[in-house]
Amino acid sequence: MSDKPSEYRHHDGTPGSSADRSAKTAVPDSFPASDPVATTPAVGVRAMDVTEMMPATEKPEVRHPIHLTARFEDSVTAKLAVEKLVRDIPLERACTELSEEGDKTLLEVTTTRTDVERVTTILRSGGGDLLA
Repeated sequence: MSDKPSEYRHHDGTPGSSADRSAKTAVPDSFPASDPVATTPAVGVRAMDVTEMMPATEKPEVRHPIHLTARFEDSVTAKLAVEKLVRDIPLERACTELSEEGDKTLLEVTTTRTDVERVTTILRSGGGDLLA
């Protein structure tokens, strides 16, 4: 052994800290606000599961709702329109409903009076034919 003192310095200057020391730096940088991911497989992820945040059975309340229906050539085009509505309006995904009508796909949207024009524009630009 050497007579020189050791130059070892603990990782963060706090000897004896737990293996999950990364939590101190992970929490301020988390977005959206959630618990940091655990570092051991025994603990697992501590953040809430997305499916538990909003049950699928709950539909948001829309005051003075306007119902629009658009017919699309296929389900892929209709799903892309839903994504654009959710992103651009923003519209709750629960306010949309897809159904099949023969070889076409119907998209029913529940929106507010103030958003009707923007929703209509997005549906038409996405390849939808609005039904009366």
